[in-house]
Amino acid sequence: MKLECEQAFGEYAESLRRRRGKSLRETARAIGVSAQFYSEIEKGRRSSLTTERLNEFIEYLELTEEETDTLFNKAAEARKVLEFDFSDYIVQRDYAMSALRLAKELNADEADWQRFVDELIHRKE
Repeated sequence: MKLECEQAFGEYAESLRRRRGKSLRETARAIGVSAQFYSEIEKGRRSSLTTERLNEFIEYLELTEEETDTLFNKAAEARKVLEFDFSDYIVQRDYAMSALRLAKELNADEADWQRFVDELIHRKE
């Protein structure tokens, strides 16, 4: 059995589902997809779920904040949503993903980001 940090998105989703004693079929039904589609997700044959389905999954399984953050991080990694030169940096560092999520939640603007960059440069000098 792989450690949680080594699990891909589908493996992690399966482990969450099993820990809560839910069947694949009832989970698929709860999030509005077919059992076959959801099975493909868990087996890693499909990359991830949509954000809407992820939120339904989180609500259905009553995930903790930590589990939710890990699930979103693994979903982003599976989708490779960020196709730029910094995507690997972001998805390989949970703290970077958490910082971006917090900035989004707080609706950080350009001035907020500039202050952050200035402070980071100041600290590294």
